[in-house]
Amino acid sequence: MPESIDPKFFRQVMGQVPTVVTVVTAMVDQVPQAMVIGSFVSVSLDPPLAGFFCTTTSDTWQELRRAEVLGVNVLGAH
Repeated sequence: MPESIDPKFFRQVMGQVPTVVTVVTAMVDQVPQAMVIGSFVSVSLDPPLAGFFCTTTSDTWQELRRAEVLGVNVLGAH
């Protein structure tokens, strides 16, 4: 079970991200999978939820959706 995320910290982080580029990653059958996403959004503060949009027919998405855990890496300006 993931650790609890403080809603205030989540709001602070999401408030600093006007247009975000993320890389969604996972290990599927011991093979790394990754997809660049330009539509990462805050969905809820309680519970802290974020979402992204991708084409459901993407071969990469078909692999990622099989994963138990996804990692979301937010790319910084530097």
